Order: sequence, then C-alpha cells, then structure tokens
Amino acid sequence: MAWNEPGNNNQDPWGKKPQNNNNDIDDMIKKAGEKISGIFGGGKGGKGSSGKGGSSAGIIIGLLIVVAVYLFKSAYTVDEKEQAIVLTFGEHTRTDTAGLHFAFAPVQQVYVVDVESIKDIEIEGLMLTQDDNVATVKVKVQYRVGDAMDFQFNVEDPVETLKHATEAALRQVIGHTDLRDARTDGKQLVRTNVAKELKSIMETYQTGIEVFRVNLIGNVDVPPSVKPAFDDAIKAEEDQQAYKNQGKAYRSKQIPLAEGDAQRAIQKANAYKAQVTEKAHGEVARFKELLPEYNAAPEVTRKRLYLETIEQVLSRTSKVMLDTDGGNNMTYIPLDKIMQRSKSTTSESNNNNQ
Repeated sequence: MAWNEPGNNNQDPWGKKPQNNNNDIDDMIKKAGEKISGIFGGGKGGKGSSGKGGSSAGIIIGLLIVVAVYLFKSAYTVDEKEQAIVLTFGEHTRTDTAGLHFAFAPVQQVYVVDVESIKDIEIEGLMLTQDDNVATVKVKVQYRVGDAMDFQFNVEDPVETLKHATEAALRQVIGHTDLRDARTDGKQLVRTNVAKELKSIMETYQTGIEVFRVNLIGNVDVPPSVKPAFDDAIKAEEDQQAYKNQGKAYRSKQIPLAEGDAQRAIQKANAYKAQVTEKAHGEVARFKELLPEYNAAPEVTRKRLYLETIEQVLSRTSKVMLDTDGGNNMTYIPLDKIMQRSKSTTSESNNNNQ
C-alpha cells in the first residue's frame, strides 16, 4: 500500500513522520525561551505556576529577539554619493539620502543608486562623411546619474542606451561634415555638435543620465587599409592649392605692372595728342598769317615757301645730289666731309695761334 494511504500510520517511505511546518517558528521561539529561562534560573523541572510563568517569559523574550533580528536585517545605510529608492508594495514612497534608514521586507524594496560618481564610456566605429569618405572615429563620453528614478525604472539598460545614442549622434554629425574639416580645423566643432546632439537624444529617452563631456580620442582619420591612397590624394590637393597660390601671387604681381605700363602708354599718347594738336593749331595760325601775303603776291610767296622748305630739308642731311637740266651727269656734294675739314682746319689754326 502507498505510504500516505489510511492505515499506514502516516509513515513516509523512509520511516519518518511528516513535520508540521506551522509549528516550526513556535518550536524555535519556545526553545529560545527555554534557553533564556535557563540562563535566568528557570528550568523544565519547575512545577505548578512557576513552570508556566517561565515558559511565557521565554516566549516573550524569544519574540523580542526575533523582532530585534528583523529590525537589524531591515536597517541599511546610504552613502553620501548615493540615493536609495524605496518601494512599498511596488509603489515609490520615498527616496532616502545619506544616513541610516529602515525598509521592512517583503513589504518594501530598496534600490541604491550612485548619483555622484563620474563614469565614462568609449565608442569607436567606421562612419561615412559628407564628402563620401570613410573615417574612423572614437569618442569618450563622461556622465553621471542625474535622476535616480528614471535611471532605475524608465529604461531597461540606461548605459547601453547611452552607448547607442552616442553612436547615433556621432554618425549624424560626421555624416554632415567633410573629412578634411573633421581632421583639421573642424575637430572642435564636431565635438560640440556631438555633445549637443547626444544631450538632445538622452532627454528624449529620459534615462536619468546626465552627460558632462564628450571628447574625441585621437584624430578623425581614414582606415589603415586606404590611408596610403588617401595621403596621396591629400598631397595632390595640397600641390594643387600651392599652384593656385603661386598663380594668384604671380597675378597680383603682374597686374600692377601691366596697369602701370598701360597708364604710362595712355599718358604718352595723351602727350603726343596734345603735341600734334598744338602743332596743327600752330600750322593753321601760320597759314592764316600767310594767306594775306599770298593773296598780295602769290608768286613771291610760293617761292619763299619753297626755299624755306628746302632749307629745312637740307639742314637735316649731310649729302646733296645735284641734277642739272639737259645734262647726263649728277653732281655729288659731300657736305659732311666739307664740314669735318672745316672743323679740323679751324682747330689747327687755333692751335698754331696758341
């Protein structure tokens, strides 16, 4: 027959009677009371009312001990940099700060959160820039818990959420920045924009985390596998810029020279224009003066003009050719030689006189 069927004397297969769990606590309290009664002079051998009084006193003392142990287990301390969130039947009832406090289990639960320590995380990844280059970016984010309730209950894993939000903010900023700017002058602007974007995302999620600082670790650079080709491209761009600067410098030098030459040519042309104009005006005035003389004696005036013109022409030449009418011979007069001989004769006579 089965061990728990009627008539088996309630024996289990191992020959033991089942224990009454409801009396365990009473037995424990009774034994504790008996021990304490023994300490204070009570005993099991007492008769009559004295035995019952010792048993009651032991029970009371045992209860007091259990209460003291319970209170001791319910006490907890909160450090200065921590806050303790206390839930009563699952509802937030208070937030304890530094000091000694009590929470009575299982009615109350306590969650201690560090709200002062500054912690940090690092995020690194390959990201696409605005000018379609691949860049390796690494940042460090420093943070602390700003709201213990949000940190403990709003998000399942606030720190992991911070990591994902940091990566999203970083990709957003790098995706709107050229690689050259991110590597050089725009590095500080990248850091500022990432911090601003990250704080905005974390406020939306309400994780209770407060972001203090975002720092770029190292330089924003291309992956090592493509760095040689990228360096060649950068050098070509730098050479191009250098040639452009040389061209601009040459242009800046030549344009003033050309403008100066043009200005001198304009001034020379204006002077020539003024000279020719004045000469023309003089010729007109001279001919106006000759006109009455020509009208009075045309033949004499023509002859005089002819002789004056011949005089002007011959005064600027050193050789004269004469052709006589009706003859085949042409006479050559070397005026330059005659003048040289005249000068030499004059100088010799002067020397002799001295």
